[in-house]
Amino acid sequence: MGDLAAAIGAELIGDPAAVVSRIASVEHAGPQSITFITGKKYLPLLAQSEPAAVVLPLDLRDQVSTIQLLSENPYLAYARLTQLWADALMPASDGVVHPSATIAENAQVDRSASIGPGVVVQESAVVGARATIGAGAVIGHASIVGEKTSVHPNATIMHGVTIGSDCEIHSGAVIGADGFGWAPSSDGWVKIHQLGGVQIGNRVSIGACTTVDRGALDNTIIADGVILDNQIQVAHNVVIGENTAIAGCTGIAGSTTIGRNCRIGGAVSIVGHISICDDVLVTANSFVNRSIKHSGSYSSGYPLEDSKTWRKNAVRLHRLDQFARNVIQKS
Repeated sequence: MGDLAAAIGAELIGDPAAVVSRIASVEHAGPQSITFITGKKYLPLLAQSEPAAVVLPLDLRDQVSTIQLLSENPYLAYARLTQLWADALMPASDGVVHPSATIAENAQVDRSASIGPGVVVQESAVVGARATIGAGAVIGHASIVGEKTSVHPNATIMHGVTIGSDCEIHSGAVIGADGFGWAPSSDGWVKIHQLGGVQIGNRVSIGACTTVDRGALDNTIIADGVILDNQIQVAHNVVIGENTAIAGCTGIAGSTTIGRNCRIGGAVSIVGHISICDDVLVTANSFVNRSIKHSGSYSSGYPLEDSKTWRKNAVRLHRLDQFARNVIQKS
């Protein structure tokens, strides 16, 4: 327990030789478990589950009978705890290339990289040291996968994509698909070929079935430390700044720039050719139809209510303009 506390930056109160075998939620912890709580409202649950140890905030010192790992930020300590468990459960790259993998003769695959069953590494692609390419994944022509980056099974990295080190690309993600570029003509739509690429920084996480389109001429850019949830659409030539987090089902139209340290909620719609400055929070289901030039929290949309009330309010909303005109005429 002493080594565990040191690894997550927590102060230990209790037996440093104690051992735990799993991390558990506070509701389902037990004698061999370590759990975490963020406030005193969870103390009753903790008393019921009786874990071997608990990560908790400093202000709850000595308010539990179990081994304590005290932290200024117990949620962050919990995150570090899960990293320790993940490292133990998921072995690092073993440098093995599965015999069913197809690797182009001029591709460069580091000897320490792990290449799974059915992987395709195309011409001039580069796979860095201790990278892991999961079963069925594709690394496209002239693409680069950096050191210690993990591409999960059935993810697709198209041609001309650069991915930095310590990244994670989850299953079903498509990086470098064509942007939505078409020109109208008398004979129908004429495709505008997307000639740019995608440039992804270091320590980036891209969720399952998320799509990052390649640029039309310049690159689509995702900076260091960005985290993207599942099923996000990032259109061509979007730029996302460092350490920005975007939740699932958000759609970002082309040529939009999002600043650093932003947080975009789930199912947000962002139109193209606008910019969002640093340190902006956009709440879930919002529609961003203009640039945001000042940091802060922004929201739009209409909260849920029962259908009968919503229909009444919708009718009144449609009459709002005429109501305002009537007020102006009478004033």
